[in-house]
Amino acid sequence: MKSDTFIEEILIQNIESLLKNEQYYPLFIYTSIGIETLGAIIDNKPIRTRNQSKYRFGIALYQLFPNQYGFVNKNSFLYDTLRNHAIHNLLPSSKLFVVNKDTGNVRHLDQSKDRVTFIIETFAKDFLNASREALKKIRSGEVKIKQIAF
Repeated sequence: MKSDTFIEEILIQNIESLLKNEQYYPLFIYTSIGIETLGAIIDNKPIRTRNQSKYRFGIALYQLFPNQYGFVNKNSFLYDTLRNHAIHNLLPSSKLFVVNKDTGNVRHLDQSKDRVTFIIETFAKDFLNASREALKKIRSGEVKIKQIAF
């Protein structure tokens, strides 16, 4: 499967479905892990290049997501508390205050004391936009299409 098809059929379609059906837990895990996948698609190395997770997570955040994600990821904060916890524990870090929906009571990525507020619904929408941005980069020729073994 080519990387553009993977983004459309695997990432975007699945995340849109989970979001529509308010399946917040799998949505949280899928998107947390998917950031690194987007980074692997837009970098200039083969998909299976080893020891690239932090780099790929970072370039996806900085190139595809709203700027606030980059500010919060200072010192790899989101890499450690979001990606690593999702992959290794299937749970968010205690340094994240996670809520499902935006009820207007809290703001996504607000930092208070030692925790960051994380609204899954907002994150999923930002992930969808980031996925579409990666597609634009592929379609414009800025990023080469990669073959994904799937």
